[in-house]
Amino acid sequence: MKIVFLILMHKNPEQAIRLIKALDGANSVFVVHVDGRAPRDVLDHMTKHAATRSNINLTERYNCRWGGFGLVRATFACVHAGLRLPQGFDYGVLLSGQDYPIKPLSFMMAFLNDRRGKQFIESFRLDLKNRWSADIGVWNPLNKVTWYTIPIRGRRIHIPFRRRFPSGLHPFGGSQWWCLSRDCLDYIARFAQEKPRVLRYFRHVFIPDESLFHTIILNSSFAPQVVSDDLHYTDWARPNPAVPRTLDLSDFERLRASNKLFARKFDIAHDNKVLDLIDSEILNQ
Repeated sequence: MKIVFLILMHKNPEQAIRLIKALDGANSVFVVHVDGRAPRDVLDHMTKHAATRSNINLTERYNCRWGGFGLVRATFACVHAGLRLPQGFDYGVLLSGQDYPIKPLSFMMAFLNDRRGKQFIESFRLDLKNRWSADIGVWNPLNKVTWYTIPIRGRRIHIPFRRRFPSGLHPFGGSQWWCLSRDCLDYIARFAQEKPRVLRYFRHVFIPDESLFHTIILNSSFAPQVVSDDLHYTDWARPNPAVPRTLDLSDFERLRASNKLFARKFDIAHDNKVLDLIDSEILNQ
């Protein structure tokens, strides 16, 4: 089992490097996208570290603003870079630089080996009742993907006029994070190349990273393989005041009890001791 970890980061390079070290192994390889808007010292720090390891690859950079298409571009940059790797891989895992494993790497390898061919991505039809259905306005799940959204100077203008969704596709959405097989990622890359009209449509979708990949996969032959799970522990119920919750030492027992592979989000400026405890008590590092 070989895994490529695709990491989107924008700050705290020391934390991203710690994430990489926690997942490093003989069958691990890393593709890292540093936000084009990140300070120069963040890029320099990651570039310097990547130069010391043959299994860390940096991608071309895109400006990433929350809710915008830049995050889709960054994700595709990671996917394309992963597919070009000469050593190949079995699964690609999309992570934030503020994620951290809560299961040992050996456990992850065995978990995925036992489930070869499964695609792990939270997904649900946006035009049917789902966990976002109670949201209103632009946050309504169907409005997210049909209202025309225009980015202007870092802001987004939403025009409440429903566009016709790309022909033949049902809209799906879910968490941004996923774990997908190489064959599935290859299909996504080919879909994007062969159907640029769909990508053009999603340039004017609100938070497209939470719907584009889901729509591509769930309208494909990979749909029966999908497990609607992003494999992440995320706490939306107890903000502190960040949403989702920035995890700290008080969350450790919940993390230990979780059956997920990863957790988010962490911030070493908020609490780095929780990562020390995960290392010693869960990852045995």
